[in-house]
Amino acid sequence: MMKADVSRVSYRSELALLATGAVALVILALLPPYIGLYQTQLLTYGLIAAIAALGFNLLLGYTGLLSFGHSAFFGIGAYTIAFLLRDLNIHMMEAYMAIGLPIVALASALFGYISVRHTRIFFGILTLSLSQVLYSLALKLFWVTGGTDGLRVARPSLLFGLIEFTGAGSFQRFIGTYYYYVLGVFAICVVLMWVIVHSPFGKALQAIRDNETRAAFLGIRIRRSRLIAFTISGTFTGLAGLLWAPLNGLATPDVLYWPFSGEIVFTAVLGGFRNFTGPIVGGIVFTYLKTYAVATTPYWQLLLGEVLVVLVIMLPTGIVGTLAHPGATLRSLARTSIDLSLRSIGVLVMLAAFNWWLILYGRAGDLREVAECLVATADRCTSAGPPILMWTGFAILALGLILQMRGLRARAGAPMKSPAPAE
Repeated sequence: MMKADVSRVSYRSELALLATGAVALVILALLPPYIGLYQTQLLTYGLIAAIAALGFNLLLGYTGLLSFGHSAFFGIGAYTIAFLLRDLNIHMMEAYMAIGLPIVALASALFGYISVRHTRIFFGILTLSLSQVLYSLALKLFWVTGGTDGLRVARPSLLFGLIEFTGAGSFQRFIGTYYYYVLGVFAICVVLMWVIVHSPFGKALQAIRDNETRAAFLGIRIRRSRLIAFTISGTFTGLAGLLWAPLNGLATPDVLYWPFSGEIVFTAVLGGFRNFTGPIVGGIVFTYLKTYAVATTPYWQLLLGEVLVVLVIMLPTGIVGTLAHPGATLRSLARTSIDLSLRSIGVLVMLAAFNWWLILYGRAGDLREVAECLVATADRCTSAGPPILMWTGFAILALGLILQMRGLRARAGAPMKSPAPAE
């Protein structure tokens, strides 16, 4: 009887999730006429980022492996289209995918065969090193890859040549049509990944993530399962690169560089890597966050780093994890010790104040001029008022550190209790 109730609850939750996904897909399909051309293009970039993060999360969220080399597969997908266009004069998107996906899968299997022999930080460093080999080749072999100038990618035809983009207004038609093309591929990727993570293979990956030793005792072949997961993950990310190149119009070594791998990691963490929908939300949110951060301040990398700090302090389970379990997040924050709370508040206050000066004075000067406003030595700093907010942050942080040090000293000086004698 209990087993039947559990299966009924599971069926209802899956049905509710399916209905939510269908509603979200309909909303995404209806958006373009209301949001304009530029926002449609941004949303297309967001869906592509979501596909890349969805593939990456198969490794991080379900297998427990943190890769810093997924930019390699994204770049392989982008450069595959550029080479096919330049050398074979292929202009059809379906041909790009038919040729590019096996190439990306083969590269993923090769990288995975080398990398899955290791775990933890060794796995991450190895994937980072392999991706940087590709970046160096793309940068130095300029007669093949175009070097820092990259390779131009023209707008391809869609649906086996039925839809082409030439003449006046071709860009506008391409953005509108390509959005629905990417949306269709995105929906297929979500369904495929859902089937994978809920299959026996997906459950085996979660068992490996939770306890590798017990999974091996159950008969799960650890290295083979990780290799398959790595190959699938890299193929999804490479598919995102294939979709990204025509929209961007250019394939450059920047997508092979390690900061781009960091952006993929950031995307999964932002949405919540322990939730299936977390990377999807993270991909779309990160696209808009980066776009508007670049438009706001030249120190946009610093701003994104600060968002990551706030995320780790306030929303450790990501956006989706927090929204799905708000009570657990509040209880976790309530159980936080006083010293840790003070330090966290101090960091947040300092970040808020520092960004105020960056946005206010960043366009006119540099970090040195912003630092001068800490002591208000320049006349232009007086318009923002005294830097009391930032100094308050420093004081709260110092108080938290003092409490932490006192706690450590008290624990170190406490006498150890001897065990009671056995009767």
